[in-house]
Amino acid sequence: MLIGLMAVLAGCNAGTKALDPASSTSPKSGSNSQAVADPAQQDGEQEATQDNNGGAKILREPSTVSRKGNYIVVVVNGQPITSYDIQRRGKFRTLRRLKANKDEATKELIDQTIKLQEAANRGTRASDGEVDQAFANFAASNKSSPAKIAGDLDRFGVGAKHFKEFIRTQMSWNRTIGSKLRAETRDKTQGDALFQIRKSGSQKPTTTEYTLQQIIFVIPAAKRKELLKARKAEAIAFAQRFTGCDASFEMAKGLRDVAVKDLGRMMLPEIPQGWTEDVQKSEVGKAVGPKESEFGIELLAICNAKQVDDDRAAQVVSQSNSFGSLEEKSSTVSDELLNELRKSAVIVYK
Repeated sequence: MLIGLMAVLAGCNAGTKALDPASSTSPKSGSNSQAVADPAQQDGEQEATQDNNGGAKILREPSTVSRKGNYIVVVVNGQPITSYDIQRRGKFRTLRRLKANKDEATKELIDQTIKLQEAANRGTRASDGEVDQAFANFAASNKSSPAKIAGDLDRFGVGAKHFKEFIRTQMSWNRTIGSKLRAETRDKTQGDALFQIRKSGSQKPTTTEYTLQQIIFVIPAAKRKELLKARKAEAIAFAQRFTGCDASFEMAKGLRDVAVKDLGRMMLPEIPQGWTEDVQKSEVGKAVGPKESEFGIELLAICNAKQVDDDRAAQVVSQSNSFGSLEEKSSTVSDELLNELRKSAVIVYK
């Protein structure tokens, strides 16, 4: 099984795009790859250095060894990385068919710490529940179970907890980069969009503005598996009987745990991800779906639709076009942000 696991984990090496060991509320942080390769100074001596690019501040301090021989090797913005962490990361890199020497393992852990600290600062850190679910999905996708994968990782000297922190980092950093890109794109004003349109000699774009309702067939988390199929059938039946938004609240009154929410007006690019194609193919007075969500089973009702070409439409379409290129930009932005955080980091070698 370990051979198979090695093949699977080798696929985890792709650089994190921009979509936790513990969270940190430390200041924005970073590491420096040059620092990883530098040997520690003699015990009792402390020295501060800086890389050739004016990067991370690097300190050398005496190491502290625990009774079990585990000791702190490096501290990144106040967060320690131990010899045991580095040992496990080396073995984990072996599973991923990467160089597994101490320097490479340490560098990867420093970068991991940086990413998690930044995610904590930005509120994009993946929760324990989300990480556990991702771990379970990983096991299921490889026709195994979380317990089986955890056992294999333990036997290889990595441990499930260490792997989960790797997962947390991937999830959190993806969100961090995605959040940064979306924020930068949303900062584009109507004036910016109109300026670009005039500059290119184009006409104002036209898009469809919808008035929508959200209909939720609520499923308690504890009963999701038990009720999912039945609730989906209820939603399908509701959609088939649906005659228009004016009647939706009255229809819902006769059903248990069904919520109707007016979403107001939304232009096509603003419609929630996963619903756009269904809405485009449907018509006013219809309900599309159902789709699963964290709340249960959802329908989206189309109350009205009209073509618009005003200044706000120009802004929304321009932003949407920018979002379309986010995935292409994400790798570059990820590298740039990580380098920026590395330069501002304080790294203390013990």
